[in-house]
Amino acid sequence: MRWPISSRVNRGLLAMAGLGLVAWLAWHNLADELALPRDTASGYAQRLDNPISWQYDEAGQLAYQLQSTQAIQLDQTATGDRYELDSPRVTLLDADPAVPPWTLRAERGTVTDRGETVELAGSVHAQREPHQERGLLELTTEQLWLYPAQRRARTDVPARFSETAPDGTPRWHSNAEKIALDWGIEVLTQTGQVRDEIQPGSTGKTD
Repeated sequence: MRWPISSRVNRGLLAMAGLGLVAWLAWHNLADELALPRDTASGYAQRLDNPISWQYDEAGQLAYQLQSTQAIQLDQTATGDRYELDSPRVTLLDADPAVPPWTLRAERGTVTDRGETVELAGSVHAQREPHQERGLLELTTEQLWLYPAQRRARTDVPARFSETAPDGTPRWHSNAEKIALDWGIEVLTQTGQVRDEIQPGSTGKTD
């Protein structure tokens, strides 16, 4: 049986269209597999793996070292770029080299591109090794802002500050709603509701 020419042409066109659709679907699926992953939510310009940065104080001395497993550039602000940090680790250096540094860890954080401000968040833990008459100093909170060039830190959420003697026995601990710390001159300022507990025979806490 012979088909009319017009019918054969129509069947040929339909076959070609079907093959074209199959080819397009195959390419579309393959292209999705070959394409590089994209983060459409963050819109960052760059990502840094295992970065390390240094910041100097107003006198030109090294003030801190900042490490992170990853830093992602955020949208630019009026004060410059900011970077989002994963598992940041900070070493805050005293102006006196003989004084042990403060070491801090947190789950996440942000830092400005010039390093003027570092924000730590999520299980923030800071400590300084014993020095002279002071034992081990520790600070725990959920959010902490650092200003390395000024050697200052603050938090506007509840924080716990404590000191442990060299033999491991607690000397005192203090809970406050807000704190401000100047680690250059070792001054701790607490505001809001403050609750202290001092062990008998301890040397007391920083003013």
